[in-house]
Amino acid sequence: MSPMPLGKDVPQPQGRDASVLYPIRRRSCAGAMFGYDLWRSYELSWLNPRGKPMVGILELVYPLESESIVESKSLKLYLNGLSHVAYGSAEDVSAVIREDLERILGAPWVMVRIIGQEGFPELACMQALPGVCLDALDVAVDCYQRDRGLLSCKEDFQEEVLSSDLLRTSCPITGQPDWGSAVIAYRGRGINHASLLKYLCSYREHEGFAEEVCEQIFLDITQQCSPEWLSVRCLYTRRGGIDINSFRCSSPVGPDEIERTRLIRQ
Repeated sequence: MSPMPLGKDVPQPQGRDASVLYPIRRRSCAGAMFGYDLWRSYELSWLNPRGKPMVGILELVYPLESESIVESKSLKLYLNGLSHVAYGSAEDVSAVIREDLERILGAPWVMVRIIGQEGFPELACMQALPGVCLDALDVAVDCYQRDRGLLSCKEDFQEEVLSSDLLRTSCPITGQPDWGSAVIAYRGRGINHASLLKYLCSYREHEGFAEEVCEQIFLDITQQCSPEWLSVRCLYTRRGGIDINSFRCSSPVGPDEIERTRLIRQ
């Protein structure tokens, strides 16, 4: 396996080269939550048997139970290498990608889907943030480092979906900003809406990978509010042609329960 390429100048593979795929070990969250990570790459290409370039959009999904996540720049390098290789069909490309990722992820299942040009209209139907959007609340914000102490709850029972487009974090390696949206669904003591918005804004200078941020939000809400049931979805805009969408939940999620929400900013 090659060294992690993030933040470095590295040569671009000129073919299929699984050695550039770099796994990042997940931190242990055993028993605390369930979920999955859904990645979309909008820059997938390969050659057909006659050398004609083909294009598609890749959807990659793997569960929280995987031993590792794949580092995003390494995935981009790997996929770009495939643009020089001839395959008989999109299904052949999917099989190759799944085989190479299964080796590094240590996951009980990996889903790979290639959406061809005929399926592009499917992704053109972008969705709005679900639930109650908090962003119109007139709150004063003066904390830009994650602070779970900003969260507060009421005693009344609520079952609701809350969302915000104001999530911003930074890559822990390069310091580059990552922009996203958060969707919180819960059942339990009512979360104070203003406190939740201020808490999400406190991530503005926080450094963390998308997957870790989603888990941290889940754990902080769990600790501060003790909901009966909770799910957190972080939908990040694309960087390097890839958007990352993490979902964490207090109940198990199977491969047939994947939510493929795609927002206008993605």
